[in-house]
Amino acid sequence: MVMRDLTIGTKVGLELLTNKWHALTLCNLTATPVDFMVLRNRVRGISTLKLLTVLAKLEQLGLVVSTPDYAYGLTSEGVILKRDLAHLEAWGNRVITEMA
Repeated sequence: MVMRDLTIGTKVGLELLTNKWHALTLCNLTATPVDFMVLRNRVRGISTLKLLTVLAKLEQLGLVVSTPDYAYGLTSEGVILKRDLAHLEAWGNRVITEMA
């Protein structure tokens, strides 16, 4: 099968992956919820408002879950995407190494 255009699903996935704050936030979360301020310190360079916006978007996409006391963790889908991001990073690292 030849791909002639990107599907809507591909576009959504690429939009998520190409936004550094989305990717960094996902990479700094686990299935065990972490306090918002702990997460805020892990994701360097992001404002509090931007992090809240990113978390709301990731929650809307079903990748993150929040608790009543403002802790955030990955859903099972979020864990899968985080694993996929790690594979993508490993691939990129191999490409860079081979180019050197």
